[in-house]
Amino acid sequence: PPIGGGASLSEGLAMIRRSEANFDPDHFKEVAQDVFFQVQAGWMRRDIDSYRHLLGQRLAREYEAHFSEMRANGHINKLENIAVRKVEVVAAGVDGNEEFVTVLFTANLLDYTVDEQSGAIVSGSDTEPVKFAEKWTWARPTATEIWKLEGIEGVQG
Repeated sequence: PPIGGGASLSEGLAMIRRSEANFDPDHFKEVAQDVFFQVQAGWMRRDIDSYRHLLGQRLAREYEAHFSEMRANGHINKLENIAVRKVEVVAAGVDGNEEFVTVLFTANLLDYTVDEQSGAIVSGSDTEPVKFAEKWTWARPTATEIWKLEGIEGVQG
């Protein structure tokens, strides 16, 4: 994610609207939430083929490395009963030649890892939900249309 330019959210949105006059943060949140669920589903399949076109190259490589490691260990990470509690645009603007939008997801889910042969839980819990908050940042070259998910950052607290 871009590091500070000190612009407020409203200033950042105004910067994006210079190249996309009809940019709507509420619509962006809806699309972002759709991507959120696609990524979670793909994570459980250990596969990004169905949503690779939504990811930046660096993030796609990171996911492929995670999936390769999970397959090598014979693990499947289960993400179940996902309940998104809040979705909000928390940052936006222009950083160099890129526009960016950061969306904060607050959610809870069952997050556990099983052995793919035995089905035994190797970490996490299939009965105790965990609450989490993550900032997902999308970016695109200035004055283009296609947003790519470039980074996901866990938020403490």
